[in-house]
Amino acid sequence: MATNKDALFPHNEAHSLAYGDCPDCSAPLQLKHVGKSSFIACTQYPKCEYSKSLSQHDISIIKVIENSHCPDCDSELAVKKGRYGMFIGCTNFPSCHYISTKQNTQKKDEYEPVDCPSCKSGQLSKKQNRFGKFFYACNNYPKCKYVLNHEPIARTCPQCSFPIMFVKTKGERKYVCANEACAHVVDESNE
Repeated sequence: MATNKDALFPHNEAHSLAYGDCPDCSAPLQLKHVGKSSFIACTQYPKCEYSKSLSQHDISIIKVIENSHCPDCDSELAVKKGRYGMFIGCTNFPSCHYISTKQNTQKKDEYEPVDCPSCKSGQLSKKQNRFGKFFYACNNYPKCKYVLNHEPIARTCPQCSFPIMFVKTKGERKYVCANEACAHVVDESNE
């Protein structure tokens, strides 16, 4: 058994056999790791900046939807499969980047911003966290850190006169005062 591994299988030859040669400079390619992602890059990096993703994210057309028209370029729409799943997009892709979303097809449950009770100059706008849950925060964010987890409405609390209440629906629709010290509940059915 040979003790010198380099003589048996040289390092440069291994890179060339495993990943091939760089199409730009003909140097061997190697596997690189940055954070949680991996990719193939040229071994002559500062001189040659060639890199290639390990996974292919090609968009493929599954079915063209007949009698449908893109609102941007009037081409047909198609069901496509891409990196993040299925979607409906324009068949004239490189020149038209239209993608149909729920906001494009139907707008329901619109939220009207409410004045912030904390800073009195901003408004509470609807935002979404990284887990998909909605919350309502002041748009003067670093200065004002007022936040609610339920949808606020501009309605004065009858007990403490706080300018905002929020809707809570568990069975019946109820309005709850947004002031934590008060938390007065107004039942909609009693009004």
